[in-house]
Amino acid sequence: MHLDSRTIMVITACMGPLMAMVLLAMRKNYPTAIRGLGWWAQGAIWSFVGVILITLRDSIGAFWSVLIGNGLMMLGILQWYFGTARFLSTPIKASRWLQFLVCALVVLDWFLMIRPSFEGRATSVSVTMSVMLLANALLLLRRGNGRFASRFLVLALIASASSWIVRAIGAWGGYIGGGLFAATTFNTLLNASLTATTLLVLIGFVLLASERVRDEFEKLAAHDSLTGALTRRAWNTAALVEMERSLRHGRALSIVAMDLDHFKRINDTLGHLAGDQALIDFAKLVGRHLRRHDQFGRMGGEEFVLLLPETPFQEAQTVAERIRAAAQAYAGAAQFTVSMGLTTLVGEDLSIENLLARADAALYRAKAHGRNRVEVDAGLASLVTFPGGRAPGTTTAPSPAPDAAIDSPPAPLLRPVKSALRHVPPRRG
Repeated sequence: MHLDSRTIMVITACMGPLMAMVLLAMRKNYPTAIRGLGWWAQGAIWSFVGVILITLRDSIGAFWSVLIGNGLMMLGILQWYFGTARFLSTPIKASRWLQFLVCALVVLDWFLMIRPSFEGRATSVSVTMSVMLLANALLLLRRGNGRFASRFLVLALIASASSWIVRAIGAWGGYIGGGLFAATTFNTLLNASLTATTLLVLIGFVLLASERVRDEFEKLAAHDSLTGALTRRAWNTAALVEMERSLRHGRALSIVAMDLDHFKRINDTLGHLAGDQALIDFAKLVGRHLRRHDQFGRMGGEEFVLLLPETPFQEAQTVAERIRAAAQAYAGAAQFTVSMGLTTLVGEDLSIENLLARADAALYRAKAHGRNRVEVDAGLASLVTFPGGRAPGTTTAPSPAPDAAIDSPPAPLLRPVKSALRHVPPRRG
């Protein structure tokens, strides 16, 4: 079969609905957080309809073939741009782009009805398509993650825009042959290039969405579905990395074990939905006091743990006290307080389990001494001087008397391990 320009354009058109079906299937089955797939699919469909109209030039007339056909193709490329903006959650001025599209159609109509010129029509369409494709590529360069799928799509968009620019140059240089379907080698190769780059762009959209859904699944695996805090396994992995780095560079590292007070009472009196909301609100409350590198995890139930890299003991105590005070001031439907156990890394620590065990032991004492307080590691308390004459090792706050029948002590995060505690690591600037 001889592949002339018309045949190549039909092949291009047939790829549109096939890739649109793939994108729509992904949109239906992927998480709703992944947006823009519908716009990409609609763009492929409009481009398909536009190409079909263009290939029917001899049967339906110039208005439907040239003006409407090219207009639908340009609309499809614009929808790709809108889809990318939604995918990247980037606001754009859609009205200006629609005005740009209308102006392009007016210019096209001028070269069709008022002053007929194939070169003028080819240039106006090619420039319009190139601008929208390059805008899409620029958006990905600015807002994309720079990984493989994003780079692949950028290159595909640039290649497609380049093909359209070559088409405009070829029209004015006489290489096309004076018509869209002229049987010239240049025209055939150019249409083959447009076909290939269009397919690559559509593949790039699929790769970009697949990469995002993989990221979403990895995030779900590493984060607690209710509170958004790290899962126990993910927290342990992050804590091990930070501990090794702190020991290697002699940096401070502190851990705060946390447990919501009387949480069983909330579930029993207000219901489990209220208890879940209290956990969600507590996680949000803690998040307001964290830096980017701090690691906050949920150990199970109402038990949480906070890792504070490069944070000396005194600073970690200040952070813990702020969280405790914020929890006490919480004004939700189910009010709660929190007890905490605080420790810091010392040179004798050989594993993250040592730190967790000591923080857990301090948390036990906070529960035993009345709850709603920050209790520090007993082995470190004598090494720290507290302002205001406060008893070493404790930060107290008014709290109701313990009720063992309602709020039993938390299960140990890990079995306590004996560790010689000789010094607190110096703060490094």
